[in-house]
Parts: sequence; C-alpha cells; structure tokens
Amino acid sequence: MEMNDEMKRQLADFQQLQQQLQMVSYQKQQIALQVQELEKASEELGKSAEGKTVYRFVGTLFVPKNKPELAKNLADEKESLQLRLKSVQKQEEKLTERLESIKKWFDKAQRSGGENASIAK
Repeated sequence: MEMNDEMKRQLADFQQLQQQLQMVSYQKQQIALQVQELEKASEELGKSAEGKTVYRFVGTLFVPKNKPELAKNLADEKESLQLRLKSVQKQEEKLTERLESIKKWFDKAQRSGGENASIAK
C-alpha cells in the first residue's frame, strides 16, 4: 500500500474515531445526569413521610405509587444506569487509546518523512 493512501486511511479513521468519542462522551454525560436525577429523587423520597401517597410520571400520567415500591424502582433504575455508565466509560477509554495510537503513528510518520511507518492494530 502506498504511504499516501495509508496516511489518508489513518486520517479518515482518526476523524471517525473523534466523532465516535464525541458521541460516547455525550452519552456518558447524559447517563451521569440521569443518575444524579435518580439520586435526588431517592433523597426526596426518603424525606417524605411514611404512609403519604407519592406519585410518579408514567408517560404523560401522574400515577400514585407506594413508597417502598417506588424506592426499589429508583434503586433498580440507578443500578442499571450505573452499569451502562461503566460500559460507556470503557468504550470511551478504548476509543481514546485508539486515537492515541493513531496520533503516535502520525508522529512517527512525520519524523521518518512518511517512509515505512506502520501502525499496530
């Protein structure tokens, strides 16, 4: 493969990885916000008096729920989101590592004048 073609391919990969990293970072931020919202909801639920009716949005409806059931639902949702957050963080780390690898490849190619540069996949 001609070096010029290899550099073009690496540049295209780099740009694609940057876009993916940006999307993954956005997902991570959104999930973290959802976790914070659930934590606040759980905190407020803990402050409510026992026996008081609590409500939850279900679609466009405001539905009464019992406090223990709602507390369990919030805890389950939070646990699920935290697992998703860990998964997204791992994905973000892998993308970052791949980007760093391509950056090093470009540095090596630049130092060697573009001759015989290769990248580990």
